[in-house]
Amino acid sequence: MADTKKIAVIVRDRPAEALRVAGGLTLADDTIEVIVLDHKLDKNNPEIAEPLELVTELELSMFSNNPENGYTTLTLEDMAKKLLEYDIVVPY
Repeated sequence: MADTKKIAVIVRDRPAEALRVAGGLTLADDTIEVIVLDHKLDKNNPEIAEPLELVTELELSMFSNNPENGYTTLTLEDMAKKLLEYDIVVPY
């Protein structure tokens, strides 16, 4: 079996698609973390709420530079350093 990879999914321009991908990547048994960049997620939008619910149920680690999201808050500088920890970074 292959080594477990550490994957970051960056949520920026296409949040609904990014969250769906993050949930789907868990099928490969890798470590998935989600980084929400800049925007506040519209949790009232069903296109975002549904995949966000899945990501939450899967207990994926979530980070954001926008404290309004309610996730672990990181500055852009801290995010840049954190990105070095990942084997794969998937931007959306």
